[in-house]
Formats: sequence, C-alpha cells, structure tokens
Amino acid sequence: MGIQDRDYYRDNPSFFDRVGQQGATTWLIAVTVGVFFGQMFSTIGGGFDTGPLIQYGSCRPNKVLEGEVWRLVTAVFLHGGLLHLFFNMVVLHWAGGRFEERRGGRELVLFYLIGGVFANIVFVATQVTGVAPGGDKVGAIGASGAVAAAMVVFALYYPHAQLRLYFFIPVPAWLLAILFVGFNGLMGFGHANGGVAYFAHLGGAAFGFLYYETGVEFGRLFARDPAARVRPRLRVVNAPPEEDRPEPVAAAVEAPRAAKPADEQLEAKLDAILEKVSRNGRGSLTAEENEILVQASELYKKRRK
Repeated sequence: MGIQDRDYYRDNPSFFDRVGQQGATTWLIAVTVGVFFGQMFSTIGGGFDTGPLIQYGSCRPNKVLEGEVWRLVTAVFLHGGLLHLFFNMVVLHWAGGRFEERRGGRELVLFYLIGGVFANIVFVATQVTGVAPGGDKVGAIGASGAVAAAMVVFALYYPHAQLRLYFFIPVPAWLLAILFVGFNGLMGFGHANGGVAYFAHLGGAAFGFLYYETGVEFGRLFARDPAARVRPRLRVVNAPPEEDRPEPVAAAVEAPRAAKPADEQLEAKLDAILEKVSRNGRGSLTAEENEILVQASELYKKRRK
C-alpha cells in the first residue's frame, strides 16, 4: 500500500478532519455547553432541575441499578447551573488542554468519559451502601468527577505549575490537588449535605491517580489492528483434476520479483512516527521526524500529479 492510499493523507480534508483540528478539549467544552443550553430551553416554564434531560440523564442510583446504565455517561454532560458549568469548563480548559498536548485528543476523550463513568459508579456505590447520605434516589449531574480526574493527572504531570485559586491566590498544582481531595474527603465522610456529590469528586480524583500510576493507554486498548483493516480475504478455489491440467510446453522460468517500492523505508518510518503522534501528540516529534512527515507529504503530492 502506497502513501497515497493511506487515510491520513488527503488533499481536501473532510468535515471530520476539520473537527479534529479544533482539538478534543474544545469540542468537549462545546458539547457540554450545548447540552446546557438544551437543558435551559427544555425547561422553559418549569424548574431547571426537573426538565426532561435531567429526568432521563441524571445519575440516579436506583435507576442505574434497574438497568438505565446510560445515566453514568449522560450525567457527565449535564449541570445544575451556570456557575457549576463555568468552573468545570475552566478546569477542563487548562487541565484537559495540557493533557491533550501530552497524550493526544483521542486519549483525552476516552480518559474523560471513562473517568466520568468511574466517578458516577463511586457515587452510586456510596449512595446505595449508605456511606453517603440521601439514599439511592438522590441524583447527581455534572462533569466534576471527570474534571477532578483531569486535575489530579495534571498535578502529577506538572506538580510545580502555578495556578490561581479563585483566580487570585497563586498555588502550585500539587497543593491545589491535595486541598481539593482533602476538602471533599472531609465533607463527604462528614456526611455534609448541600447538594454536592463529594464522593463523585473523590472517585474522579482516585481514577486520575490510578491512571497515572498504572500508565494505561486507553487509545491502545480500544484501537483496532490496522493490519486487520487491509488484510485481504482468501477464497478457496478447487484445483482442476489431474487429467484436465494442460501439459507444460516449456521449462518453467521463475518470474522476476517485483521491485520494492521506492518509498518502503519512508513508509516504515512514517508508521512509527504516526504511532508516536497518536500516543503523545504532534508536539512530541523531533525535528527529524517532522522532516520525514514533510517528505512523505511531498511524495504523495507528486504521485497525485
């Protein structure tokens, strides 16, 4: 397969290519804000917390246990108010953006969604078992669990990065993470109420810590084998009977081997570089690797002429 056959080299990018160029962090924020406006428009004339999106999308332990497991995901994109949305998206912007630069957009989306689901599972477990007050009919909404996971991973990657608590107080990232976990642990185990899912926050923080310590890469776990997509299907053909085979008229001559494509070595290097980009992002490439990408692009353009 030549470079021109590869799906990551196109002269005219598709709609999805343009979407990907915006960055996963930007699109996660855009989708979440869009859902929030959907909440507002669907609750005109009624209570904001009783609209249809909240009714069918919030994480309610009793409903989850009855089989409505989609609530573990949909609750991540719902919010209880403008301030709730604002602070979550601010943290997602700086923590998610740095995560995406380091690990790539695909990895961020998987991390964010799985982290949100993990946080909601912790919320359900603590409500059902009575560790948290309110029982199994108390619902939770918000991206706070997924955002907490991103914040903890950010603090582990960049512990000395200076952040501003409440936009004014400068604190290092490691201290902010400790304060966040300590506060939520104190309030959660102290059975504080106030409409805050403290254990969902703690679940998200724990997920971020486990992600960092284990070194797991969700992009690899859920990636399809690229060789499987191009492997030809084999078809069994019955050979003709021995008596029907034609007699040879001349000695067999070995056919000359097809010359290897001139860009074979370039393609091998290109595969390794693209694998590195999918894991760590474009910013992780060296100057030599960026030059190889340019060479591959030029070669493709010449073949298209």
